[in-house]
Amino acid sequence: MKKLTALLLTTFVSSLALNAQELTAKQLSQNAVAKKSPEKAIEYINSQLPSITVPAEKRAAYAFLASIQETLAKYSDAQKSYATAAGIAGGDAQGMPKKSSERLVLDAIRCALSEGNWENAEQYMNSAVRNSKNSGIQAQIKLYEQWSSLCKAQTQTDLIEPIAMLKAYLQIPAMEPIKRQVLLTLWFLTSEREFSDALVKEYPKSAEAEIVAGKVQLYPAPFWYFTQRQNIDKPLNTIPEKVVVEKVSPSETVAAAPATTETKTETNAEKPKKQQLGLFRDKENARNFVSQLNDKGFTAYVQEEKRSSGSVYYSVLVDENSSGTMCDQLKSAGFECYPVF
Repeated sequence: MKKLTALLLTTFVSSLALNAQELTAKQLSQNAVAKKSPEKAIEYINSQLPSITVPAEKRAAYAFLASIQETLAKYSDAQKSYATAAGIAGGDAQGMPKKSSERLVLDAIRCALSEGNWENAEQYMNSAVRNSKNSGIQAQIKLYEQWSSLCKAQTQTDLIEPIAMLKAYLQIPAMEPIKRQVLLTLWFLTSEREFSDALVKEYPKSAEAEIVAGKVQLYPAPFWYFTQRQNIDKPLNTIPEKVVVEKVSPSETVAAAPATTETKTETNAEKPKKQQLGLFRDKENARNFVSQLNDKGFTAYVQEEKRSSGSVYYSVLVDENSSGTMCDQLKSAGFECYPVF
């Protein structure tokens, strides 16, 4: 009888311990994926994060949240989540992707640049990651430094130094890990065939080679849409029919859309509220751009944005229409844009 009582008591205690176990990052990610939409997944993760106390699990949960936010182009939220994950001292959670804190900081930098926020990007770059002993991370930081300079560029004169630095990187063996991105950036800035030819020859199966061949389009982010270009007055390549824009792993390449023959419908996806066409530091330039849009029949306006650094920017915006076709209308008229949610 005593043995039976002891066995029952042990079983009862084990059951209590099992029920008391907190949610792991793996369980959290599985539950989130089962939600009806990415927005619901984000809502669920945010509701559960406060209850996770194990550092490794919390770190992995924030990194997973950031990956969803980045996929939805919520770059401001994503950079904060990546930075939060990087700041948590903990190992890798079981069943979750392994990523160092330095890589998480790089993710935060990329998201800051994706929304055109070079101030935050440079703050992250000036953290401990700059002293990394990893040569691949050092190469990535150097690339992001030049991308940050391009984010700040307002005139073609501002392009001279970044272009010179990027060309120099092509001659440095230590920069080999980012050579594809460097070639793509130089091609985008200059439209010179030598860079596109090098991509196709050296990396024929890469996403970058597909981009210069016009088979896929750069992921729509302000960094690419609003960067100054050398003596070029034309929009980016038009995305081919039935090509789905998806995010390629940033650790391997700049975000781009892989070619596919299938279309993708996201009925529960958040709809944009407006389309942004420009980001200026000079208010007069923003007003002149608004006049160009108004002349084409669009109702554009300027919105002032003050960054945490104190810098003031002027966004040129057009409200989304009820049918959700404003982006198509703008591109048909020759204007590049990206959605604002």
